[in-house]
Amino acid sequence: MGSRALKKAAPRPARRGRPAEASEEPRLPGRPAGASGDQTRERVVAAALETFAEQGFAGTSVRDIARKARIRVSSLYHYFPSKESLYHEVAEKALEEWRELILSVIGKQHDDLRAKGRESVGKLFDFFVANPAIVQLGFRNRLEGGPLFDRRSLDRWLGFMEATMKPAQMQGLMKAVDPVPFIITCDALLHWHAAHDAFYRIALGRGLDDPEVARRVREHVIQVVLRTVGLE
Repeated sequence: MGSRALKKAAPRPARRGRPAEASEEPRLPGRPAGASGDQTRERVVAAALETFAEQGFAGTSVRDIARKARIRVSSLYHYFPSKESLYHEVAEKALEEWRELILSVIGKQHDDLRAKGRESVGKLFDFFVANPAIVQLGFRNRLEGGPLFDRRSLDRWLGFMEATMKPAQMQGLMKAVDPVPFIITCDALLHWHAAHDAFYRIALGRGLDDPEVARRVREHVIQVVLRTVGLE
């Protein structure tokens, strides 16, 4: 090294103030690089669901969602261009999960309509009980008149019902029902019972987390829906 000793570089003082997320360098618009992009997007959607459910669409800001998702607002905009697009994603994700539940039953090979009806309604009930934020979001949407169900989504459900129920009705295997109020009836039953955990705790001393209470309420909801279409 010669006669001169190398001097050690003085350590940089630690940065203070903002958390690690806030010190990120902003990215240019576009899909963020790296394998964690999809996970971050899912975290944003989950945070948006909880925040919209707690505060409603009007009462929620993009900053609120970014804070809950633990990312910067500028980073959130890499995934969703607006609050409206994020709300639409939350609603579409819920609708797609419901649709997949129904299709998993309707697609079975057997022709027992009563069994399919029982399983379909039961699975939807289980889904709502397991996802209270979606139930809460549904009630807020009804109160605020938000865009949870647009015309396109409604047309898909009506078309799905007609394709699955109309043949059985024409054969006399199922009562003919008006599909629009029937959808509202099913939606109301599922949301209302799943949301009334506190009522069951007062009336029965136990809530929907108790297997026997959940079974009792689940069976009641199934029977109401099936009796409406003449399958019970």
